[in-house]
Amino acid sequence: MLFKRLTRGWRHTRTIVSALPAAPKRDLLARMIAFSRALPRQFNQPLPQMMAQLTCVTDSDLPGLSSDEIRWLADAVAAWHLHSPLGICLRRSLLRYHFLRQAGLPVRIVFGARLKNDRERGGIGGHAWLTLNGKPFYEDPQNYAGFVEMYAYPVDSEQVDGRR
Repeated sequence: MLFKRLTRGWRHTRTIVSALPAAPKRDLLARMIAFSRALPRQFNQPLPQMMAQLTCVTDSDLPGLSSDEIRWLADAVAAWHLHSPLGICLRRSLLRYHFLRQAGLPVRIVFGARLKNDRERGGIGGHAWLTLNGKPFYEDPQNYAGFVEMYAYPVDSEQVDGRR
């Protein structure tokens, strides 16, 4: 477990360091860090309003990076933002959501919950992840298995009309 965490930390560190020499990546990294720091203050309003504010239109100022590069940077920022009161999956999902939507990728964010087992000391656990075209987007199936979808944004018209 420790080796896996160290490996993941090293990978995220390399991602951040590799972004520093290139101005477009460095600028995006700075925007992501500022966005991540501001996220906890967004939770003073109902979730639908918060998500509407975090949902942006395609930004022509976003450097021509691939969705993979944007995702890697978002994951690295989320992993290294250690003093955030938000859990890693929530930070990662909100960062990915905001910046991938900005890049024009029509991802949705899903918030789920499940009952924890006795080994986890019971209670309710939460998780957040992205979907693209109705399928989890770069999410390990074991991370969302057993979670019941509680809310997703944007809400599609079928859900609003009650046809699902």
